[in-house]
Amino acid sequence: MTANQKRLLVGSLIVALVLYAIGSIGQTRSAANRLLGDVTDLTELRRRLLEIERFSQAPAVAALEVESPDRIVNRIYAALQQAGLDENVLANQTPSQPQRIERSDFTLRRVEIQLNPATVIQIVAFCDALKDESTGSVVRDLQLYEPRRVGSRETWRSQLTLTQVIYSPKSGA
Repeated sequence: MTANQKRLLVGSLIVALVLYAIGSIGQTRSAANRLLGDVTDLTELRRRLLEIERFSQAPAVAALEVESPDRIVNRIYAALQQAGLDENVLANQTPSQPQRIERSDFTLRRVEIQLNPATVIQIVAFCDALKDESTGSVVRDLQLYEPRRVGSRETWRSQLTLTQVIYSPKSGA
């Protein structure tokens, strides 16, 4: 083998090694970019999983069926008891028929409730006890009137509206 052939062989090997190195660097950069994309996807996936978990534990905002009048009355009496109120504090409760909320797939049922005199703390406790997010029920309106003072205790008559949102899809017509 002559000196020129050796130089040509060594030069060819060097060029082959440089091309291999350039190819390896390109593949490494490509793998790094894919890894960065995977890390971004993983971060987004974790964020969405946390969001799904948060929504799965969030209270429902609409019921799938209208709550029966008997069940409403039972819930009202249970809320009175939970708030430390006697049953005679309930002056009146009037449920209305569900009405469609504009053009949506939801209906809204109102139950007007009047309470005889009670303290503000008891009224608020009653409202909190009435709330049932699993059935879409929440106290929306509260009015206090006719304050009375007996010693240091102040009581109010009150009127409130318990609402229930019901998912009720419109017919396909």
